[in-house]
Amino acid sequence: MKKIYKRSFLRNDNKHLFLYGFKEHKEKGQEELNISNNLKPHMRWNPSRQEWVTYSEQRKNRTFFPPKKYCPLCPGAGSKVPTEIPFKNFEVAVFPNRWASFNELGKKISSDFINSQPSKGECEVVVYSSEHSKSVAEMQLDRIKLLIYVWIDRYINLLKNKSVKYVLPFENRGEECGVTLHHPHGQIYAYPFVPPAIKKEQKAFKKENFLLSIMTHLKKKYYTYQDKNVIAFVPPFARYAYEVWIAPKRQVPGPWALTESEIVSLAYSIKKVIRGYDKFLGKRCPYVMGLHSAPKLKDKNYHFHIEFYPPLRHGDKPKILAGSESMAGVFIMDVLPENSAKELRKFMK
Repeated sequence: MKKIYKRSFLRNDNKHLFLYGFKEHKEKGQEELNISNNLKPHMRWNPSRQEWVTYSEQRKNRTFFPPKKYCPLCPGAGSKVPTEIPFKNFEVAVFPNRWASFNELGKKISSDFINSQPSKGECEVVVYSSEHSKSVAEMQLDRIKLLIYVWIDRYINLLKNKSVKYVLPFENRGEECGVTLHHPHGQIYAYPFVPPAIKKEQKAFKKENFLLSIMTHLKKKYYTYQDKNVIAFVPPFARYAYEVWIAPKRQVPGPWALTESEIVSLAYSIKKVIRGYDKFLGKRCPYVMGLHSAPKLKDKNYHFHIEFYPPLRHGDKPKILAGSESMAGVFIMDVLPENSAKELRKFMK
């Protein structure tokens, strides 16, 4: 395994920008962005859905489709306007989201009838590359491996925060998924509670490791790619037409428990899936990707996996979460998962 360097750069707002790479980063920082207002988000309990909703009012002012000549995630040194990363070059960069929904300044509101709590936690931006136009599908395998090690480092460090109960690295890709900055990047949300979807998964895994059951009993017609360490497949209960999950064949609670060989396999499978999506559509496929890991570093029941949700109904037709999905939480499908897997397998094999 190559040595990975991590540099902590103290920004002008006294928050840290982390630079990760296979080469040590020693460049001197240049002009930085102005210090932004400190957000104080709060949460309110929804008694109907039995879930927290977080409010961060200043997020409405966040960067929205900046001019084509300016990208706040590109290297900022030497540019006319400063960016989030005040250097000429970097490999992977991680920094606090200026428009955070969860941070250490979270403050509850006073109310006689609303159950409110401060939105403690962290929100980080993960910039995959200094190159503006190169997506994960075009990146070298080493860069994707580095990204996985970055996720592992952030898991380990964010879970040390007593306010944090769950860490979710994710990526939104494409304007169909709400993306307004096209530079290749993802985010990490460190929540002050375990999200409802993960609570349900915890309960399911405690009852039975359904991922191992899928790998053992279901026919290969659901698989889109596999090697000795990982499997990519369309779940037989998919809620999106081209939904794909990637799971290690060995049960682990999170990527921090993977071996070097398994990390290489995971990196390759991520590239295979994303590149396959792009080949299938003939353009960059929109998707939401999320890492589902255990809430704690040690968990004997949970089985780590990655989920991809392309918001597509059939071909390039969009899937709109309308009446049944939005109001009842019941997904209505018109494409069978085994047929989706058959289509995708040609592009992901």
